[in-house]
Amino acid sequence: MKLDFNRIEHLLSPIALAGKRVLQVGVGSGGAPVCDHLTMNGVSNWVLYDPESFEGVNLVKHPRLRSDIGQPKVLIQKSWILDRNPESVVTPRAEDVFTSPTFREDVSECDLVLCCPDKREVRAFVNDVAIALRKPCVTASVYRQGFGGEVYAYVPRETGCFECMERFATEQDLNINDVIKPTPDEEQMIYGKSIRDYQASGLSMDIQMIALIQARLSLDILLRSAPSALAPVTSNWIIFYNRPIPNNWGGGFFKAKHFRLKPRKDCKCAA
Repeated sequence: MKLDFNRIEHLLSPIALAGKRVLQVGVGSGGAPVCDHLTMNGVSNWVLYDPESFEGVNLVKHPRLRSDIGQPKVLIQKSWILDRNPESVVTPRAEDVFTSPTFREDVSECDLVLCCPDKREVRAFVNDVAIALRKPCVTASVYRQGFGGEVYAYVPRETGCFECMERFATEQDLNINDVIKPTPDEEQMIYGKSIRDYQASGLSMDIQMIALIQARLSLDILLRSAPSALAPVTSNWIIFYNRPIPNNWGGGFFKAKHFRLKPRKDCKCAA
């Protein structure tokens, strides 16, 4: 059955989205919901990168089925997309972007990059490729233990990149993860086993709050030249607090800080 967009066409143009090709890195507990919502709104051409398979431990966070355990996450997501919209075109790549022979070519042929991995080094690498190939990139990450998260949209020649955001965050004391006290498990993994990027996960609802913001910023970029009744979000960096940060550092319940960062003159994205 063909996907019927009748009930949302007063808000956006699914036809305009059908012509867009989106490359997504990471289709885990945060990435899958982003892909789900964009698919339901009309995105139908996907390239999915994720080297991991779905495991039993993922059932408390990832919105997929017990019967999917053991399958590559990209194939599970492809099945979901095609079930929702059989007219979709989905290219699954169960590959690491660092070693993939097709990643740069795929990025060069896409309209938007969605960056949803849980490791900073992957986010930085994807950002560099997006800058080199002049492709918009929307990056999202969840803070340790699910206290909140942030979404950052890079638009070539208009906004700063992921690196610009990180430098600004350091200057303005906005590195939220640094002020959240690690759990004993995190301390053991970080200081005992030197796994720098390890952090205790938040609840599924904590993760999906950030995923929804990423989906919305992505939708704005994809619909820039198409009719839409949705007022575009003017910020390109959103820090969202699911709950207050300890020690009254900042935030609150379901509060957000908005920024719009321009390219830094000394950053590679300004070239």
